[in-house]
Amino acid sequence: MAGGSVRLKAWSAVAGAVVLGFAGCGRVPASRSAAGFNLLLVTLDTVRADHIGAWGYRAGETPNLDRLAAEGVRFAAAQTPVPLTLPSHATILSGLLPPDHGLRNNGVGRFPKAPATLATDLAAAGYRTGAFIAAFVLDHRFGLDRGFERYDDDIPRDTAAGFDARLPGRVVVDRALAWLDEEPTRPFFAWVHLYDAHAPYAAPEPFGTRFADRPYDGGVAEDDDQLGRLLAALDRRGLAARTVVAVVGDHGEELGEHGELTHGLLLYEPSLHVPLVVRAPGVLPAGWVVRTPASLVDLAPTLAGLLERPLAAPAGRALDGRDLSIALRQRREPAAVDLYAESMYGTSFGWSPVTAVRHGDFKYIAAPRPEFYDLAADPSETTNLIASRPREVRRLAADLAAVTATATATEPDANALDPDARAKLLSLGYLAGASLAKPPPGRTAMDPKDAVVLFRQFEEAHWAFVAGKTALARQGFERLVAADPGNPVFVGQLAEVCRRTGDLARAVALYRQAVALAPSDRDARYNLAITLQEAGDNDEAFAALRDAIRLDPGRPEAHNALGIALSLRGDLDGARSEFARAVELDPHDARAFNNLGNVLRDLKRLDEAALAYQRAIALAPSYADPLNGLGTLEVERNHPAAAIPFFERALAAAPAMHEVTLNLGIARELSGDRRGAAAAYTDFLRRTAGDREYARQRQAAQTLLTRVQQPKAFNDQR
Repeated sequence: MAGGSVRLKAWSAVAGAVVLGFAGCGRVPASRSAAGFNLLLVTLDTVRADHIGAWGYRAGETPNLDRLAAEGVRFAAAQTPVPLTLPSHATILSGLLPPDHGLRNNGVGRFPKAPATLATDLAAAGYRTGAFIAAFVLDHRFGLDRGFERYDDDIPRDTAAGFDARLPGRVVVDRALAWLDEEPTRPFFAWVHLYDAHAPYAAPEPFGTRFADRPYDGGVAEDDDQLGRLLAALDRRGLAARTVVAVVGDHGEELGEHGELTHGLLLYEPSLHVPLVVRAPGVLPAGWVVRTPASLVDLAPTLAGLLERPLAAPAGRALDGRDLSIALRQRREPAAVDLYAESMYGTSFGWSPVTAVRHGDFKYIAAPRPEFYDLAADPSETTNLIASRPREVRRLAADLAAVTATATATEPDANALDPDARAKLLSLGYLAGASLAKPPPGRTAMDPKDAVVLFRQFEEAHWAFVAGKTALARQGFERLVAADPGNPVFVGQLAEVCRRTGDLARAVALYRQAVALAPSDRDARYNLAITLQEAGDNDEAFAALRDAIRLDPGRPEAHNALGIALSLRGDLDGARSEFARAVELDPHDARAFNNLGNVLRDLKRLDEAALAYQRAIALAPSYADPLNGLGTLEVERNHPAAAIPFFERALAAAPAMHEVTLNLGIARELSGDRRGAAAAYTDFLRRTAGDREYARQRQAAQTLLTRVQQPKAFNDQR
């Protein structure tokens, strides 16, 4: 463990002698160099190895990955160090384990500025570098954009809903292929992230129908199809012979095994065992299989070694990962070493973290109730041998303890995300914000394998919520709160369902309970404030928002909500200041830009209002509110004909925005189109019939309709 590295040591006493050569072949001389080759890294989110044809799975459809395995080196027993997307990708790119790079959970922290990555080193060597991201969980705010000239994580926001945090693989690959064509003469490093196998499983056609009874396999098949497009593009461009291609799963998926529906909580093989293939034509042996278990922490140093651009180690220490490139080129099995794994995700619920170490076929899991498995005899991890293998357990436990003793990263701020970011992560199935927090006072951290029943119920309720099945979601969260009323996560999630379904009184009560259970949770305080605002309790909401901003001044949504509260109080200048702060903190928030436009319009700063509305529309082209705002501005500027297209676009985007129909009628009347105005006024009256919310506007519309109809009646009389 020299230099503070957390890399685990080789330990031949458990697994037997290290294999030094490929059976029957001896040492094979190194092939030609891959220096100057391009690098294509494809990460398959949530893909487990045993659902790939090359790993023996016959029920799926992965011809492209199978072809790549036949043309390159396949790692039969590759393991992720963490079954979560963000920390796993940080390891894949850097050659550092989570205790050293500091990203331990999704949505928590930022990759540090000092360590080198594949992108920083290859960019310094003159490579074009581009990343094409399929899900918000790898958003640039988490720091993996360092070294990339292009970091395409642009996922358009839906201003009406938060569940917009992923892109289809087809869109991601389209963007990557377009980038490849921009500057074909320089060597490139392209990272393409595919997310179609992630829950909730909804593969596009033809795979949705073909795998209707196995939707996870449908997502894997779609990933493979997009990989095929990338490989075909390399062939068409004549780049395949000079491109190293690496395809890897960031983590697997439990699919109900060990009680877990998806991944993140437990450290069993369905979540840890991932596919890994590396192809380098003329450099690596085709069709060779590495049998020795290896970690994804070795991938970045190995790829850099193949390109003869060794990955720089952090100052004063070694990388956690090993450069296996020479062994691979010489067709030698790498030495067997301890493989580290961890999951801190349970801490998001106040449960215990779990860590593990594997050496050969032996695996030790450290938890409140520890476990030990012989994977050769028990690949499904059904028989815990913790009591019968004390010698091996002691050795692996000692090696595992050394990891935390030498970790170099500090814990990141667990409450650094804005609500929009948290909503996006939650839409992907990831709870963020309470990560690495201690259990609430008076609670003992539960062993995750004992909590897995609760976690499964949580996932089922959450996915029902994402799917819009709010009644089913509420039932699930009600059961969870009844089972564990002291869990602030369950209480907060039930509160959110109540809020989204209009039961604001219950939501306020539950958020008060969540604040009492976890007083330091800034999310609970913010959510209480905005729920009070939605319930019409503006005075208490105003005070709560002030308090939330004092606790968390960098939260853009809190400033946006306070701006709304100030505008309701008639403090337009104060509201403008808060909306301006919100868009400064989050320049991608179309709603805050729209609100800024509204208050600037009320302040008669019409040119500035127009700019704010235009920015909102650029961020969300189908957002009706700023389109309506621009139309209203044109009417106020005495340009009613120019307003009509904006109102028509707003209605096309949001037909239920009835006030836009009224505004359209006014613009048509002012433009001299009385017949069109009468049609709009009549439509407004029809749409709002019986709706008390529009009582005053209906009176005005009736008066306007009578006025535009009078000239027609006069002409009929003549």
